[in-house]
Amino acid sequence: MLMTGLLLVALSVLALRLAQLQVIEGGRLHQLAQRQQLEAIALDPHRGLIFDRRGRALAVNVDATSIYAVPSAIADRQAFAARVAPVLGQGVDEVKRRLASGRHFAWLARKVTPQLAARVRALGMADQIGFLTEDTRAYPNGPLAAQLIGFAGIDNQGLSGVELSYEQVLRGTVGRAIAARDGRGRVMVETQQVLGTPQDGQDILLTIDQVIQHITERELIAAVERTGAKGGWAVVTDPMTGEILAMATVPAFNPNSGSDANVRRWVNRPVAEAQEPGSTFKIFLMAAALDSGVVPPTERFFCGGSLLAPGGIVLRDAGGRRHGWQTMSEIVKNSCNVGAAQVGTRLGKAQFFHYIRAFGFGRPVGIDLPGESAGIVPPPSAWLGPGLQTISFGQGVSTTAIQLLTAATALVNDGAMLRPYIVRAVRDHQGRLTDAAGRQVLGRAIRPETADAVLQMMVGTTRTGTGTQARIDGYTVAGKTATAQKPARQGGYDPDRYLASFLGIVPIPNPRLAALVVLDEPHGAYSGGEVAAPVFRQIASQVLWYLRVPPAVQPPTPSGGVPRIPAATGTP
Repeated sequence: MLMTGLLLVALSVLALRLAQLQVIEGGRLHQLAQRQQLEAIALDPHRGLIFDRRGRALAVNVDATSIYAVPSAIADRQAFAARVAPVLGQGVDEVKRRLASGRHFAWLARKVTPQLAARVRALGMADQIGFLTEDTRAYPNGPLAAQLIGFAGIDNQGLSGVELSYEQVLRGTVGRAIAARDGRGRVMVETQQVLGTPQDGQDILLTIDQVIQHITERELIAAVERTGAKGGWAVVTDPMTGEILAMATVPAFNPNSGSDANVRRWVNRPVAEAQEPGSTFKIFLMAAALDSGVVPPTERFFCGGSLLAPGGIVLRDAGGRRHGWQTMSEIVKNSCNVGAAQVGTRLGKAQFFHYIRAFGFGRPVGIDLPGESAGIVPPPSAWLGPGLQTISFGQGVSTTAIQLLTAATALVNDGAMLRPYIVRAVRDHQGRLTDAAGRQVLGRAIRPETADAVLQMMVGTTRTGTGTQARIDGYTVAGKTATAQKPARQGGYDPDRYLASFLGIVPIPNPRLAALVVLDEPHGAYSGGEVAAPVFRQIASQVLWYLRVPPAVQPPTPSGGVPRIPAATGTP
């Protein structure tokens, strides 16, 4: 009876223990066993590719080798780190820190060069070190359109530019798999079971043309070097559709090593930076004055070189020039500040502000790129003293390059503004079209007859005004120069720092491109007509030839009878 009782007690304890292990804690212990014996594997998709409008690759994927360690298989971490660190180009403490990040897996280096991978393999430490093949992003054209395209990080996540704004399209969907581990915690690939298949990201076709982008960057780089400017930016668009054909910022960076570049160079300045526009703003003043009917086109204003504005402030034209009696067309052609201030005074704060907003200034235009600035347009109540007069010639407000070009599209589209866009189409990994962009009207700013009248004023600027250096043989160019003083840190304006710019549309009629060129703080000659207009001419003439746009008037030909194509400048 005693033995039977002891046996029953022992069996009861055993049964309770079995119940505890299998029923009460069964689920938790099962999960612990699976975590110990199985490895959950994320199956990364291939990132979608980026092409220009003609299908030329701008961002692709290439194989790269990543190196990892198996910490559980390393008995002496100090000795391991001392041996491996010099080969990896890392410190011993850095390698030890990486080993502490996991028991069965720890990254040593991601996406290394083939030469470095070969040197690590030569160490003969296969039981402690493993190698994985991963996708890495590559940009075959180097710095071409770097700020626009952006770059992807170590985990193939978009960090700037199109890579960031279209991350959800390019990224794809991560798949899942499980595989057994061996006694040292290493994954046994032959046991892998796929639970969810990865879906590759979709490809993107940009509106950018690689050749037009190259022409724009080459001429902009040459201009920055020639003028000693701090930098510059330029945008080329199709004004009839809103497509961006080129967008360049100098200095640039190489997106293949983007994370190592100066972060200031990541900024896509035509979209993300707002500056005072200077005299390019006069064309929108004239549009407002004409469209509202406040100022008839034949009215004349007198410029004696200066004007006493409200608050006792004296406004002057550059160099104290005296233009005498001028129509609105002549004010634009001569870029007369005194005349513009008088037109603005006649127009009034409320009317001018209404048209400024109608042209889209003071809010984002909605381009499909990250970091767009809205610019700054103060309300009329903040236009104190000579505020109305200075805003009339582009001081006291700030705009982006893309805002100026978007507003200018109204002049060639019967007063309607078009949304600028950078992605033309999206295709899935099987090549099927899933999305396509097109012409989108943002709103109407002015009447068609007003748009045509202002456009003709801009034609006068390039024929006999401040923009004659933008003329192109055989084509009619509409344009506007600007030389904007930069604000001084202590207040007011710096007399030695300028933004020189030129806004142009060509050919008139039936325009094929609009472009804005800006040079930041050029030295020596600094006016928009002297330093920015020639850059527009070089870019536009080559692009017109590339697009096979015939001249309205055949230009003179050399003895060989072949039309003279303006020579490119800068490094090929």
